[in-house]
Amino acid sequence: MATDTSPQVYFLLSNRTTAIRATVLALLLAVGAKLFAADVLTLWVGDLSREGWYARDVTVQLHLASPTDQYILTVSELYHPALDQVVKQLRLVCTQGFLSEAVVSCQKGVAEFIYRGVKQKKVNLKYNFNISTQDYELTANNVRYLSAHVDFRLILNDNNWRLNANGKRIELDHLKQLVPVLAEPLKAFSASARFDLSSRASGTLNELKNAQWQLTFSQLSFADQSSAYLGEGLVGSWSGEVKRSRGQWLGEHKLQLTQGEILTPYFYLSAIKQSVSLKLGLTYQPKSKALNLSPIDFRHGQLMVFTGDMGLSLGDAPKMSSINIRSSPSELSALFKAYLQPVLVNPLFEDIELAGKVAFELNKDETSSNLSLGLDAIHLEQGLKASETGRGQFALYGLNGQLNWSDKATKDSQLSWQGGHLYGGVTLGPSSLSLNMSGNRIALAQPTGLPILDGKLQAEQFELTQGEKGPKVRFQGYLTPISMEAISNAMGWPLLSGQLSGMIPGIAYEDGVIAVEGLALVRVFDGDILIKQLKLDDLFGSLPALSANLEMKNIDLETLTRAFSFGKITGKLAGRVDDLRLENWQPVSFDARFETPENDESRHRINQKAVDNISNLGGAGVSGAISRSFLRFFEEFGYDRLGISCRLERGVCQMGGIESAEKGYYLVKGGGIPRIDIMGFNRRTDWHVLVSKLKQISQGGAPIIE
Repeated sequence: MATDTSPQVYFLLSNRTTAIRATVLALLLAVGAKLFAADVLTLWVGDLSREGWYARDVTVQLHLASPTDQYILTVSELYHPALDQVVKQLRLVCTQGFLSEAVVSCQKGVAEFIYRGVKQKKVNLKYNFNISTQDYELTANNVRYLSAHVDFRLILNDNNWRLNANGKRIELDHLKQLVPVLAEPLKAFSASARFDLSSRASGTLNELKNAQWQLTFSQLSFADQSSAYLGEGLVGSWSGEVKRSRGQWLGEHKLQLTQGEILTPYFYLSAIKQSVSLKLGLTYQPKSKALNLSPIDFRHGQLMVFTGDMGLSLGDAPKMSSINIRSSPSELSALFKAYLQPVLVNPLFEDIELAGKVAFELNKDETSSNLSLGLDAIHLEQGLKASETGRGQFALYGLNGQLNWSDKATKDSQLSWQGGHLYGGVTLGPSSLSLNMSGNRIALAQPTGLPILDGKLQAEQFELTQGEKGPKVRFQGYLTPISMEAISNAMGWPLLSGQLSGMIPGIAYEDGVIAVEGLALVRVFDGDILIKQLKLDDLFGSLPALSANLEMKNIDLETLTRAFSFGKITGKLAGRVDDLRLENWQPVSFDARFETPENDESRHRINQKAVDNISNLGGAGVSGAISRSFLRFFEEFGYDRLGISCRLERGVCQMGGIESAEKGYYLVKGGGIPRIDIMGFNRRTDWHVLVSKLKQISQGGAPIIE
């Protein structure tokens, strides 16, 4: 039976270095020659501790027959302040080491242990512990943490330490476990990514002194719980450095994206075609919890560049204490398409053309916030793609100026433009205006005139405020005369004569509804049109609606009928349209009546063409009969009164005239010599048929007799 000649020595070492030395020396003297004849010496050291670190249940097994010091070290628990958790069940096999009273080293070792609940196997270790000088050096390779591989080197000198660490294929979920400080900020997001990390750090047992890192990431994707903030396929790097100096932290950071997309409710950011970089310097005051980022340098290729600084207060309620940002001039069209168009759902922004350059400056401190926007040679045109004329529905060009906003009082903003147009053909002339923009209010600083065709819209008052239910707008002004001929040419209408002008006592916009306050007066066809209770709902939506009541006074019939190729009628016309409602700019209901005003002393005459057209509208009164009777010898006829009414409901017009007759109603009641009466017989007429007849008459076509 073989006999184990390995001495088994049991003793507990004190945590004082002198005691360790004395005990080991006594052991060697007691064992004597037998010790050197044996192959293995096992020492139960017990617990060790010194200034914050400790090792429990330490056992050392020495292989004395080896030409180099070979040994196996086991520790049940090991802790050092440089570690965030305890290392458990450490077993180290050193095949090339050195042991002495002052030095414990291993140039070739393999270890296994449990750290953060994960068992490590075949970790390559290299270390040198000088007990007398308190110098410790440890290198570990092939440390695995789930899918990650980590290498590190730790150097301890008295109370100081230095750490170099490199990791590959680190998953974001694993990083949150390794660095718990990241877990809380990332809790609101579902995220995934893979990282490679290279880092260096140093400090004392009590605190970190400095750190440097280079982190590269790929496959980074994230989303918040409502999917309002999304990131997909992000690839890039984050490098940085922080160091403690005179009680404060100083650092530099650089974040770069080379691939991927980010979508928020406010902007879209893509690094697919142009990389994104953010550089910033950092100063942090731990006592006051004040963080200053300066300088800040953001670059998105040539698309957007801005620089500045920012101050943050990181107390119980973190807030931005200051910010100063200034951008370089950027192409407006490129900015709009890159950042804003992907997040704007309004159809108005889907067909818009932009050119020119913009630049901004943002300043904020404890007392005020200020924003300036510089505009240089801006061209804006909306509705160009859907236009058949080659001109958009709205355009401004040669727009220059400076917009200034502040939450306090601020200097006025100045804008000017060279021209523009509305509805394709309504030209806008050169003009300028001054605005005051402060708080939630934008107001006209002084009255201004806006040239329209050969007239002008004089704006006396304009104010926009942001209320609880949305924006509120108020406007007051008047329209100087614009020739109807110019309007006709601009809108593609039949050639009209006369002038258009009017007073606008007040316009208000609130909760999506535009309303005219008081009575708006429009002068046209040498008469007046009063607009009452005008409201526009959902003007820029999919189904705009208009409602109003209209009253017309002293409209000159000769001017009106000549404009629409109706024939010639002289005299005056009065009327009203009650409960008018348009949906998508098409009439759906109204109650209208037009007739010769009482006590009209003007000359009342009507020619043959007008007689036929009126007859056609009313339903075959004498239409076409004039040319077949002696009446054809007369060019004009006298009349006493004329009139027509229509009550539109559900696509049908209930028609009437100035008074009822035995078998119909009078559209024209004769007077003078020669005189003629025109009767109407159709009481119900399809609205679309009636509109078709009016359109044909306005184009000068021959009336259709039914």
